[in-house]
Amino acid sequence: MIGKIVILIFILFSPSLHASTFEESAAFPLRNIYKMTPVISHDELYEKLNDVIVIDVRSKYEYDTLRIRGAVHLSIAGVGFISELKRIRKTDQRLMVFYCNGITCKKSYQAGEKAIRNNISNISVFDLGIFAWAKTYPHEATLLGESPVPLEKLLTQEKLSQHTLSPAEFIQKINRNTIVVDIREPLQRDIVILRKVTRLAPSDRILRLILRAKEEQKTLLIYDAVGKQIQWLQYLLESEGLEDYYFMEEGIRGYIKADLPLTKYD
Repeated sequence: MIGKIVILIFILFSPSLHASTFEESAAFPLRNIYKMTPVISHDELYEKLNDVIVIDVRSKYEYDTLRIRGAVHLSIAGVGFISELKRIRKTDQRLMVFYCNGITCKKSYQAGEKAIRNNISNISVFDLGIFAWAKTYPHEATLLGESPVPLEKLLTQEKLSQHTLSPAEFIQKINRNTIVVDIREPLQRDIVILRKVTRLAPSDRILRLILRAKEEQKTLLIYDAVGKQIQWLQYLLESEGLEDYYFMEEGIRGYIKADLPLTKYD
């Protein structure tokens, strides 16, 4: 298990690894689950980039932070996902390519499955994801509106680790000078924790709290569902010059795994 984690961290954050090496190293653990969904390699997508419809199925915030150049945003979480795909297909018969964050991200596969179930053909999934794409083809990617992507601005695992706390450490950090924020989307909030101190702010609406934390010199304590959404939020936090912020390791999933007793904040 530890070996797999090390490999995934290396794959997602090594700035010098070429995409061909990514594809040789990556295990693509979800391909065996989504066997009926066709996939496309980074090389083939690059060659066909101007002749396909690239669709980013993540949240709007993730899309605005880092995306493939020319990609269309269409969140799989949106209620009109299939109807919008059908609208596009009426006037454009080109190959549709769905992508999300990488080899452990289900959203691109799920988008492909949904399309197939709804009789939308000529689709594929780029499951290597946006991180590998941006590092290999920075001139075909956009980071916070900037293209080519300056590779030195891609945040590292080390930078993320510096601002990550275990669930127990996260709770110990709570005091009058902290703002606790749940950035999960509404559909993800089936489990509620720290209800007495938590503010709800999906990742695309958190800017107001960031500015407030800066003005009042408070620490932001942030958690998500499984520790994925925070990667994108960190770009915004850094761009706004906020230094005093921390994330809960693995988000709600990590909190449940830690099996902590109830606190005065629950």
